[in-house]
Amino acid sequence: MSSSIVVVLDEAEAAARHDKGENAWWLYCTEVLDHVRLPYEVVERDDVRARLAEGNVLAVFPREGRVLSRAGETTFPADVWERIVTIQQGHPVEQDGPPAPDGSCPVDDGILKCDDGLALSYDERALPPGQVRVEGVFPHVYPPRAAAPIFHRPTADLLRLEFLTAVFDAAATAGLALPWLHYWPAGVPAVAHMSHDSDGNVSEHAEAGLRVFDEAGVKVTWCHCYPGGYRPEVVAEIAARGHEQALHYNAMGDADIASWGWPQLRAQYAWVQALTGVEEIVSNKNHYTRWEGWDEFFLWCERVGIRIDQSRGPSKQGNVGFPFGSCHLWFPMAGPAERNRRIDVLELPLHTQDLAWASHESIRDVILDGVLEVHGVAHFLFHSAHLATKPYVAEACRQVAAEARRRGMPWWTSKQLNAWERARRGVRLTTLPGSSDGELRVEVTAQAAIDQAGVVLAWPGLTPDATFRVTEGKATARVVTRHGRHVLELAADLPAGVSRFTVAAG
Repeated sequence: MSSSIVVVLDEAEAAARHDKGENAWWLYCTEVLDHVRLPYEVVERDDVRARLAEGNVLAVFPREGRVLSRAGETTFPADVWERIVTIQQGHPVEQDGPPAPDGSCPVDDGILKCDDGLALSYDERALPPGQVRVEGVFPHVYPPRAAAPIFHRPTADLLRLEFLTAVFDAAATAGLALPWLHYWPAGVPAVAHMSHDSDGNVSEHAEAGLRVFDEAGVKVTWCHCYPGGYRPEVVAEIAARGHEQALHYNAMGDADIASWGWPQLRAQYAWVQALTGVEEIVSNKNHYTRWEGWDEFFLWCERVGIRIDQSRGPSKQGNVGFPFGSCHLWFPMAGPAERNRRIDVLELPLHTQDLAWASHESIRDVILDGVLEVHGVAHFLFHSAHLATKPYVAEACRQVAAEARRRGMPWWTSKQLNAWERARRGVRLTTLPGSSDGELRVEVTAQAAIDQAGVVLAWPGLTPDATFRVTEGKATARVVTRHGRHVLELAADLPAGVSRFTVAAG
């Protein structure tokens, strides 16, 4: 069955770029389309004319920034792919990055980490609402005396939407209904994630942290830091309370294998397996957000079996929010030596840590609302060392848990996020005209069962008060707003295999 979108990847030109050691950035187009689950197939340039003649097809030329249909042409910035990838993955980390002129981001601390490769400009930050800019040099102390400017917009996600807007606009002009899959269960606008790092490995602190997480009603991803570890009964209690056991890779040079390198990561992965009794450790976050190079750590994660990483986030007060431009789950791009292939490790961006201690509480709602706007996942990190000794941090933890739920955002572990996103990636959607006007047939093929999936139809001319009936298939239909557009969302439990739905207006 033909796809609604054909993509011209210019693979010969990409190969020529790779042979010269250059990136073919436009190849990232497929990652953007795959995350949304828009149906597409890659074709040769010479095949486009015939496919357009068939009608009901869009042709995307990512290298040129064009979308073609029988109704005409829509454009988007051709450099959008390089901008997205560079913002998300940063520049290669080889030395300390430049600090912010206002003193809010002293990243030049002699420790190589993610925000040393920051691609966004400090000028792209803003103060949280109601906060006053500090005169002179910002006092970077703990707890913060004032709010620092933060990266308040998920810039890379908005660039993705710039491309997707061009696609949806072209489809609307051509009268083409495009199907895609909502990022979360039907009716869920966005989600939240809470992680915990075991720095210091004090068992009494961990027990206090467990109590706070119980009070907050959140299951967390508990990242264990080498060397040492909690008492065995505490490690067992973490799992018994429903928290995910994960790795907190330590490359700070404070122990025998606590340094940067593939053998060290492999050894620490084996250590956390032995500590927790969990054979498949799914998730990792790097201690102090340590980072070197560009893609090498992702390649190590892929090799050792880590399925989702959550290291890419801030280490300083003025870098919180969206320093790497995203709150969506994404697969990284490898460098030209690996032919810009997709690395099979999801990245879960980190947005801040230890509210009220490491970052000002005023940033909380900026992050939650920014995530809600683009239907992403908000990631808040806490350390039990602070939860146990600073009541105001424990209260901030309870409050952010409640505020996310008030916005309709459930709390998921990293393992849940990984499983959900990978299951989504196994869904293929196709639309066909119905037997009468105002009717549309949708075929959904799922590699694995997905409960309460949100099958989205970008139906041209849809109004918020439109009503629909599902005449075939077990689903409910309602008009919702996604990315600022009125779309039809079918809520359905998808079994593995093929499901068919027919919807009719009225």
